[in-house]
Amino acid sequence: MREIKPAPQAPEAVRANEEYQRRKNRSEARFSVEVITPLYGGGAALGINDPDFPIRSTSVRGQLRFWWRATRGAAQCETPEALFKREREIWGSADTPSSTVIEVRAPEWKNLRKYIGPRDNNYGFGRFGSEAYVLFPASAETSRHNLMQEGLQFEIKVSFEKNFEKDVFCAFWAWANFGGLGARTRRGCGALFCKELAPARAALESVSLWLKRGLTEYGLNLNVKREWPVLSSQILTGAAKTTSMTAWSDAVAPMKNFRQGVGVGRNRGSKAPNRPGRSFWPEPDTLRRATGRNNPEHKPSPEIPDGFPRAMLGLPIVFHFAGSRGDPESELYPKGKKRMGSPFILRPLKGQDGQSAPMTVLLRTLVPKELELKGTSKTFDAKSIVNPKFAAYRNAPMRGRSRDGNAIEAFIAYLKEQRFVEVKL
Repeated sequence: MREIKPAPQAPEAVRANEEYQRRKNRSEARFSVEVITPLYGGGAALGINDPDFPIRSTSVRGQLRFWWRATRGAAQCETPEALFKREREIWGSADTPSSTVIEVRAPEWKNLRKYIGPRDNNYGFGRFGSEAYVLFPASAETSRHNLMQEGLQFEIKVSFEKNFEKDVFCAFWAWANFGGLGARTRRGCGALFCKELAPARAALESVSLWLKRGLTEYGLNLNVKREWPVLSSQILTGAAKTTSMTAWSDAVAPMKNFRQGVGVGRNRGSKAPNRPGRSFWPEPDTLRRATGRNNPEHKPSPEIPDGFPRAMLGLPIVFHFAGSRGDPESELYPKGKKRMGSPFILRPLKGQDGQSAPMTVLLRTLVPKELELKGTSKTFDAKSIVNPKFAAYRNAPMRGRSRDGNAIEAFIAYLKEQRFVEVKL
């Protein structure tokens, strides 16, 4: 008996069936997002805002990739090779188109915080306040820019394969609550708020419940160690504030004071009230000894050991002794690299109730093993970064805060002195 074969489908029918199967296996979601702190950069040119196209899909994708690695990627992958393979499947690569499609709808945004002048309260903030500490790169002589004012609202539409749903939603959840857009996001610039992904309230108890639910829903483990930055379990918040801008200032202030505040990071000084005194940290005297140069009034103290403990808080460190003749200037880098991002994120966490809590988030990162000073052949090993000596001398900022002389441990201890509380998991 002759076999009767089905008639071949027309090309249009084949294409229609393929499109049906493709759509059947895909989902989409929309997120309404608000920028709640000033946006520094974010345009096509590094560090410069673009009022016509304030939010770019490429920038959003880059942030989502980072936060996916720091959360779901860290939970699912133990090696960089496994991470890159999984990341390529979800987010694409240079030679593999992404199956996750991101569209951004953002209005023009002409509202700016403007740079006024070197001796003015720029961007609407006090000249010596917490915000100025964060924004100094934007007002530097060689790179002065206006900032985009907070308040911009935009919408993101994302289309993805259904089996990537948890990965995509987790990346958005982490980015919206812990990350940001543009430059200086680890110091709270370009911080975001997405109501549907935020905690109900900014109070500690609500944040704790919200975070526990997120960890369960997305299958996260905040205690893993990886070869890339990952979200850790050390998240601290302060008292909730009525505005995100106030919470941002409160989030940044402890780092500013820990590094250079009078009575913590430096002495009071004896000259003009705004002229900083000498630092209590080892770095300035270490630089003076390494270069053999110093202001005659600033001889290295024999009490202070050599070292660069603040390297744990991010690199490079730029050494500039304002108004001090004879003291050397230089820059400190991780050997063979240009930078190491700060392990601390300082930003407001806004709740659905409209209040915001100042928040510090610790990323677990690799510690540099060796440092180098720009313009010299000198290098410094791991003992110059973490050392019990850094917490043992008189006036040491880490004294009583870290037995091992670890600046990360010491800063967390200082935060708790400032009434920040760890979120319970």
